[in-house]
Amino acid sequence: MTTTVGEELNKSNIAINEVKDDSFQKISRPVKTVLYEGLQEKDVGITEYTSSIPGISGILKHRLSDFQVNEIALDGTVVRLTSRTVPEKEAEDPNLEYAVDETGLCEKYLKDIDTMVESQSTTSIEINVDGLSKEQRKSIHNFLKFKYGTKVSTNTKKDDQDKQFIVIRLSTLVKNDRQTWPKSRPEYLHFALHKCNMDTTNVVSILSKQLRVKVNTIKHAGTKDKRGNTTQMLSVRKLNANNVAKVNARNIWTGNYVYKDSTLKLGSLKGNRFRIVLRNIKGNDEEVSNAIEMLKLHGFINYYGLQRFGSSIVSPTYVVGKSLACGNCEEAIEHILKPRPLESAFENDTDRARSVWWNTRDPKLALKQLSKKNFTVEAKIIRSLAFNGPKAYVNAFQIIPRNLVLLYLHSYQSLIWNKIVSQRIQKFGLKPIVGDLVFKDSESKEVLDEVIDGEEIKEEDEEEETDVNIVKFPEVETISEENLSKYTIFDVVYPLPGCDISYPKNEIGKWYVDLLAKDGLTSEKLSKKNKLFSLKGTYRSIVSKAEDIVWTTINHNDLNDDLLLSDIEVIENKQPFISVPDGSFKSLSIEFSLRPSNYATMVVRQITKQDTSSHTQASLCKISNNNKRDIVSTEEEDNTSKKIRLDLTED
Repeated sequence: MTTTVGEELNKSNIAINEVKDDSFQKISRPVKTVLYEGLQEKDVGITEYTSSIPGISGILKHRLSDFQVNEIALDGTVVRLTSRTVPEKEAEDPNLEYAVDETGLCEKYLKDIDTMVESQSTTSIEINVDGLSKEQRKSIHNFLKFKYGTKVSTNTKKDDQDKQFIVIRLSTLVKNDRQTWPKSRPEYLHFALHKCNMDTTNVVSILSKQLRVKVNTIKHAGTKDKRGNTTQMLSVRKLNANNVAKVNARNIWTGNYVYKDSTLKLGSLKGNRFRIVLRNIKGNDEEVSNAIEMLKLHGFINYYGLQRFGSSIVSPTYVVGKSLACGNCEEAIEHILKPRPLESAFENDTDRARSVWWNTRDPKLALKQLSKKNFTVEAKIIRSLAFNGPKAYVNAFQIIPRNLVLLYLHSYQSLIWNKIVSQRIQKFGLKPIVGDLVFKDSESKEVLDEVIDGEEIKEEDEEEETDVNIVKFPEVETISEENLSKYTIFDVVYPLPGCDISYPKNEIGKWYVDLLAKDGLTSEKLSKKNKLFSLKGTYRSIVSKAEDIVWTTINHNDLNDDLLLSDIEVIENKQPFISVPDGSFKSLSIEFSLRPSNYATMVVRQITKQDTSSHTQASLCKISNNNKRDIVSTEEEDNTSKKIRLDLTED
């Protein structure tokens, strides 16, 4: 089934006159100005609440520092960055920064070493140190370590005539850590990662380059939000803490180094601890208290939040996922490569490549627009089409990391789940009904959703990748008339559609069948011979609870005041903000814990009873600033929250 640009924009609540693209053919003539407002909750089935009391309107993520996330380890401890020192035995020689080559021998080799480093040459450089004392040789080692850091490695060797030489090589050509790993030391280094305004995948990529290890050797239990300050544990095999401590990258900090006998695995977490500020709230302390007490009592609807569906309203991830589920790779690529001029304030090479491909359908021409350092999904698809042929659609998806393909598919599943749950609550309320599903084993509730969902699966070694197609899902049973009274709404789970799940044994089961049928799908059709596109289902609680809720209100005079301290700011002894009596603004600071795969934005939504989309939050911010310029963040402005004009075209 082919969907036109006009149909999609209309479905996304964008006002537009008739637009024709003749099944994605060339667009050339402007016809209408469109105002971009971004994807909103109602677009992805998020419509209901667990209580009817009025919300306490507030601004979410006004500052990056307003959203703090700390991973909760399997033992229940909250992961925090509290120390940046390395184990004592690995600490650098404090005099290293003053290292001097006492022999003067290094000077005539520096130009050659610089050339070796810059060209990444595989050759080695040897300095004859025969006859030098141990202290003199050490001064050469320390000087080179001081000057080149981890870029080069040095070691002393003897030739056949027993003459001594210091051999200098690129660090990538030797594996000193692994070759000289102490037998008494556990193999895996675990460390806390604190990051700001970066997603976990990007950070891992940066670490792999600076540490000179493969991306798939750096393990984590799950990804964390990009927009905010987050702390989580990472692990890597046979790497010294001292090397990790030397990593120099903006908005990345590491610490709390410890060696263990086992690596971290995807899903090895109990949940996440959130600290969130809602700015300029409307409501007194009694109203805030009532809203939070209702949250404690009734929980929140466990929707998949807007993050699940991407930032594009022209081609949200669920649209691509639906095409893949239907086996239409060509249409999926059309959606991914569709130009999005209203979603970017500044044109980049990806935008240019999309535009060229859209107007010519020539991937080789589009390829000329891309830089060699562009590794986006769009760039990978265009390179594949240029190499394998403009109609080699399946090949294009086979070069994309499988986790990204799964993100598209799971986004479509999540859309179906959200819509079914909303419809179910509208008709039957928040009580279990006969035919609903519950886990057979109460321990199944502890299944880590981030593994089952596949949302957090990242590129791993082939033999180690967590595969949702072989995961053994928990068994469910149907609520009967006889046992209905023993269950609450918190026990009820609904399936994400797949080829191997059970649907509710009531009319809601038919809703799944009908909703899939509208897209030309059945549960059986979600199973594909090519496992890359095969989609298994799973189960998710329709209502969940936030645990260990702590809150307070803060009065302040500047809407942009820093109200929360990050882990790194605590280490640096920055003083916490003190509430100002009779301040111009009143904000809510709230802290709570959630199980994996639960969305903190859905908790906030339950409290505020307002849309969590960036457009809505930006509108609230503008109101707070008395219609003056909306400063969303001193660190970053969210372009998707702006209204941007777009000239659409037709043949």
